[in-house]
Amino acid sequence: MVAAAQMVRIEALRWLTSDQVTVLGQQVAASIDRYQQHHRRPPTWTDALAGVDPALLTPIRTIPDRFPLRPALWRLELRQQLMTELRRTRWISYTRTTRSLHPGEHGRGWLATQHDAIAKPTAAPPTATPPRNSKAATPNQ
Repeated sequence: MVAAAQMVRIEALRWLTSDQVTVLGQQVAASIDRYQQHHRRPPTWTDALAGVDPALLTPIRTIPDRFPLRPALWRLELRQQLMTELRRTRWISYTRTTRSLHPGEHGRGWLATQHDAIAKPTAAPPTATPPRNSKAATPNQ
């Protein structure tokens, strides 16, 4: 069991770098937000991770050949490491209560900037309109 825990810790350190946590935090916060808007309730962890780019979650699905325990324990432990790190960095917040998953302080701030960017598109250049008194506008003159 000690060897398995050490393998998980080493993989978590390798996977959950500061840059990777930022990318994962943004994706998980956006996934939670989309789920809440669509279903009118917070998602489960499974629901939230379903909205994340699967390539980012490859370490959870890639169980080392030498892992001494069941593959489900690898996935559970790495997901727990991810949850803890996203919570520590305030991308998400949750309690032990089912469906308590929400964007955290950092996640809400990032989502607000994303919504502001969508709500305030850059101004489009004005389109040219033909003059009102041109000969092309009045047929049969």
